[in-house]
Amino acid sequence: MSRSLLRCATLAVALAGCGESVSNTPTAPLDAGNDLGPVDVPVTTDASPDVSPMRDAARPPDDVDPTCAINGTEACLNRPPGPCPDLANGLERTVRLRGLAHDHTVSCAGRQTSMGPDAVLPLMITTTSDVSITAVPSTGDTIVAALAPADRCGDPMGELQCVNGSFTIGGIAVLRLGSLAPGNYALILGSVTGADVRVSAIVNPSPARAAGDLCPGVAITPDGPAVTLDTHPFFTTADYGTTCGYLGTGSLGWVDAVFRFTTTAPRDVTVNVGGDGDSDLNVELTSVCGSRAYVLPGCDTGNPARRTARNLPAGTWYVTVDYRPMRRPDHVLTASVTTAPPTPPGPAARCPGIALAQGSTSALDVDTLTAGPELACMANQRVSAFLNFTAPAEPGDVLVNVATSDARSNAGLVLRETCGGDPVDGVCAGPLDRAASSVWARYGDLVPGRSYTVQAATTSAGGQLSTRWIRVPHATPTAVTGNVTCATAYTVPTEGGIFTGTTDGATAVATPWCATQTTGCLGSRGVLYRLDLTERKRVVARLDGVGFDALLAMLSGDTCPGRNLFMLANSCNDDWYSTDSQVDVTLNPGRYWLHAGGCGPSQGGRYQLDVAIVPP
Repeated sequence: MSRSLLRCATLAVALAGCGESVSNTPTAPLDAGNDLGPVDVPVTTDASPDVSPMRDAARPPDDVDPTCAINGTEACLNRPPGPCPDLANGLERTVRLRGLAHDHTVSCAGRQTSMGPDAVLPLMITTTSDVSITAVPSTGDTIVAALAPADRCGDPMGELQCVNGSFTIGGIAVLRLGSLAPGNYALILGSVTGADVRVSAIVNPSPARAAGDLCPGVAITPDGPAVTLDTHPFFTTADYGTTCGYLGTGSLGWVDAVFRFTTTAPRDVTVNVGGDGDSDLNVELTSVCGSRAYVLPGCDTGNPARRTARNLPAGTWYVTVDYRPMRRPDHVLTASVTTAPPTPPGPAARCPGIALAQGSTSALDVDTLTAGPELACMANQRVSAFLNFTAPAEPGDVLVNVATSDARSNAGLVLRETCGGDPVDGVCAGPLDRAASSVWARYGDLVPGRSYTVQAATTSAGGQLSTRWIRVPHATPTAVTGNVTCATAYTVPTEGGIFTGTTDGATAVATPWCATQTTGCLGSRGVLYRLDLTERKRVVARLDGVGFDALLAMLSGDTCPGRNLFMLANSCNDDWYSTDSQVDVTLNPGRYWLHAGGCGPSQGGRYQLDVAIVPP
């Protein structure tokens, strides 16, 4: 569960768990000026309706229930509308989810809503329309709803919008889409418990939209005069949004605008956008207008906001700006694009990279790096750096740390014997589907005197990427049992170590600050470890759960289970390496306690806990 979900505070959240409340990613409109290839859903006013072919009577129906007894279907339809009435008819219907399976993945589902039953309903649009869909669950449930073109049904990257009712009173999901193009669409409804859901849609022809309110946006001439755009008449739900704005909050009342520019050669490009209101602006770049799949990692916030992209290839690029107005009238935006010769890659941008001494930190400017091979443990990688070191002759393990200075971005690493070779021990350290700006990996049995290469990577579009390695005492996994109470807490040796065991039979002795009702981890059951420090140290501990969602917390105090370290953000964690957890804190001399458990009372089982104690 993401750390960003601590914001949720409704009763529905307690039942459903949180996810991104809304994602809003229409497939890109057709742009005659875009030479980057065809796109899927043209936003036009003169397109003909996408009429489904007549059904072949000899062919079996698309879904498992040709009578539409549940007012929906269990499967995505090959040829909508299938047996069920079109949502565009405006009639309310009750969808019966109880007893159905969980068949479809949607982008905004939370931990619990991603496991509940779901169903699919057809929506057929014959002319460009503004659409509002409301899904109201029975009392005590929460609804997740996602709309996509029928041929992208079940594909999270193809969604036009996804809403998680966890952020609303009553668990209600409301989708609002402006200027929806003619075509066939599929609405996926999911829930936690499978309660009945009342669903209705309002479809009205769209009024004309102002230039810049939709793709392909308003043109900006690179190195030319600034362009001014009045967003006062714009649609007040973001059509596309940005990952650091509308997509991250999902609430109504947002405005977005689109600009575009074209470069004819690789350049360093800086986009500057200012607004006359009080709200911060969020700025993102993409190579296909309105498509989440083609967004360049990195989303900048401010007023004015500046987005710099180094070594940007030639082509047409799109700038999405979104914000939530604090007062009327809405923002008047002023945007400009400046370019410079492309930044030449630095020596760390390619193999063999640069040498890295033990204990020292190499901090590299992201602007001097290039993409490099993609890491399997980190999505949307932007740049890589290559650093090499010689394994020490002294016995011990090697800890490698990679971190980005941009706390909103992710870091990842692999260690290879040869540049471009397979990862040592198959280890790729990164957040996978979560968020982590600093990652660690332990390597044992490295061959003394052999050279190894670290590939460090980040999703950041700027700042610094730091790498260092440290030799620590070799750790052999130690089996620990019975440490389920304060009286039986296991004492960690001063050099740290690796410990294995199970949380079965453990009780919630400690109450970690991140194990709350709003995160879905309330009632975490865990085992206890004691740590005594005689000098200031940095403690990095990683908890890997075998088949469960792990939670790890560091607490302090002479008396078990100790007090929460509220001032240290990384002292309690639910998800760091996907569902595995990490704490990374610098501590003064004293007594500390580690709570190693699961996210909630139902999460538990066998685990491995790796505790490294290094200089601060």
